[in-house]
Amino acid sequence: MEQLRSRAFPSSTLFVDDYLKTLTPGVIPNNEFINWVAIDKKLIRMQPMVEFYISIREAAHSCESFIREMGDSLLSSDDPYDLIKGGFELLGHTDTEIATKQAYFDFKQASEMIKNHDQNVSYNVAGTLYDLGISKVLLRDDLEDILMGIQIGLETHRRKNVCGTSFSKDVKKLLLRVVDEVGGALEDKIEIKEEENIRFENGLSKRVDFAILVNGKVKYGIEVNFYTSSGSKPTEIKRSYGDIQTRMNSKGISLIWITDGKGYFRMQRSLKDAYEIVPNIYNYRGAETHLSADIIFDLQSE
Repeated sequence: MEQLRSRAFPSSTLFVDDYLKTLTPGVIPNNEFINWVAIDKKLIRMQPMVEFYISIREAAHSCESFIREMGDSLLSSDDPYDLIKGGFELLGHTDTEIATKQAYFDFKQASEMIKNHDQNVSYNVAGTLYDLGISKVLLRDDLEDILMGIQIGLETHRRKNVCGTSFSKDVKKLLLRVVDEVGGALEDKIEIKEEENIRFENGLSKRVDFAILVNGKVKYGIEVNFYTSSGSKPTEIKRSYGDIQTRMNSKGISLIWITDGKGYFRMQRSLKDAYEIVPNIYNYRGAETHLSADIIFDLQSE
C-alpha cells in the first residue's frame, strides 16, 4: 500500500497544517543545550596554558617584545603544542591549523619544528598570534572569563553537529518500539535494520537509513532527517524520490520519511510539494502517535 492510513489527508495543505502543529523544533533538551560538564573539564585542563599567557601578559604591550617573549618560551617548552593551540583558542580558533592571507601552518608540525630549535617557526607563530589580536585578550584582567565565554560560544558548533545524530538515535528508539508493537499484534516476524541497501533492476539501488523487514523481506524503507534551518531535502524529494518510490513500490516496499525541525517553518511550500509525491511523511510526534497502527493496518489489509 503506497499511502499509510494516517497520512491520507484530504489535501496537502491540511497535511502541512497538521505537521506544523506537531513539529518538534529542536532535538536537544534544555539541560543538554550547553555541556557544562565538558566545559568545566576543559577549563581545568587548560589552566596551565592560561597561567602561561598571564605570565607573559606584560610583553603584549608591543609586537616586538611579545614575539621575543612568546617565541623564546615556545623554544624552551618541552611540548609547545598545547601553548600554540591554547593561544589560538583564546582567539576563538579551535582548529589544529591556521590559514590566513599571510600565514599558514599546522600546529603539530610547527610544534615538532620548534622542538628541533627552529627559531623562525617559533617567532612566526608568535607573530601570527600578535597580528590576530592576542594582545587585546591578554591585556585584560578577565582572561579566565574570556576563555569561558569562548567555550560557551563554541557550543553553537557542537549543537549543529549533534542535532542530526541525536534525532537518528531518537528515531531508532522509536522504530524499535514500533517493531515490538507491530510484532506483538501480528504473527509475522518483524525486525529493523540500519543502513539497508535496497536493490532494484538494472543494477540500481537505494541505501535507506532504516528498513523494517517482515518475515525477512524489506517492507518499509525509512529515511530520517532533522532540519534546524532550511535545507535541500524537500527539493531533492521532488527531484528524485518519486522515481525511488515507484521502484520501491514495484518491489512491494513503501517509502517512509521521518523528518522534523524548526527549519520546516521556512520550508512549508516545499513540504507541501514533497507530500504530494511521497505521502508517507511523518514528523517525530506523528510517527510516535500513528506509525505502529499504520503499519499494523497496512499489513492486515494485504
